[in-house]
Amino acid sequence: MYVCSQVLKRLVCPKEFVVIRKLSFFLPLILLSIVMLSCSSQNSTSVSAAIPNVSGAWEFQASSSSNSNTFTGIEVALKEGQIIVNGMQQPNGQISASGASQIAVVSVNPNTPSVVFGGSCPQASGGAYDLNGSVASLGGPVTFTYTENGNAFNVTGTLSGDGKSFLGTYTSASSTCVDSGSISGSVVPKLTGTYDGQFTLPDGTSENVTLTLTESSSGALTANMVGTSPITINFTLTGPVTGNAFSVQGTYQSQQVTYEGYFGVQVLDPVLNTYVSGVYLVNATNPANPIPAGTLIPPST
Repeated sequence: MYVCSQVLKRLVCPKEFVVIRKLSFFLPLILLSIVMLSCSSQNSTSVSAAIPNVSGAWEFQASSSSNSNTFTGIEVALKEGQIIVNGMQQPNGQISASGASQIAVVSVNPNTPSVVFGGSCPQASGGAYDLNGSVASLGGPVTFTYTENGNAFNVTGTLSGDGKSFLGTYTSASSTCVDSGSISGSVVPKLTGTYDGQFTLPDGTSENVTLTLTESSSGALTANMVGTSPITINFTLTGPVTGNAFSVQGTYQSQQVTYEGYFGVQVLDPVLNTYVSGVYLVNATNPANPIPAGTLIPPST
């Protein structure tokens, strides 16, 4: 410790030393502020650049530039890879879907309405259905390739800022099913609710029915069918859901039956005189000869 007297001030405590002592007091505070600002900047950058979690139920609608009468629905239970960051799992931006429980393709004519399950492309390269690609950031680029019955299509576009919708374009990557156009995507809610209408039973008779859909947290759908006219029926079908498409199985009068369904066709409600989202169903017990079974709509209120 230095003590400065009035006499020895110039010799022992020159002005330069006084300034240095003052600086030495504030220097740690200045360095600490710089470090904190640097860390804050780095944390802000890492958060803003974080790869979003986009796994879940999605529907992508591909609208052809050469055919305005139909659109292709790519229905997926989208998966995203994970990496370990600071001991915690984080999404790595690699997205995928494969197998009947994760991806289904439908060709929808909204004017009829009618749905072709499996899509309209002829079989190629083994007839696979899958999706693989990557997502970079919220509001950033998304690229993926999906296959419809073995026909590959390349997709590029942009994810929305909230990570729940997508806009882009697509083009065919093979010569068997050539097409291109615009594509949009959105996260879809679970399939639930009650729907009424005329339904063709497995024996070919027509029935006024009420269909109740319930989707579990694991993506399994329960479809309960109840009818009272002209006869009383009550049977339950279960199966997987992919986006807005589903395939359910059950027993009707000791007969094993399979139905495929799609939610989202627009049907005119004759009571409300407005279009509502309905459920389109086909009897796919014989997959080589699917039979349209009916389009059911929410009860009019």
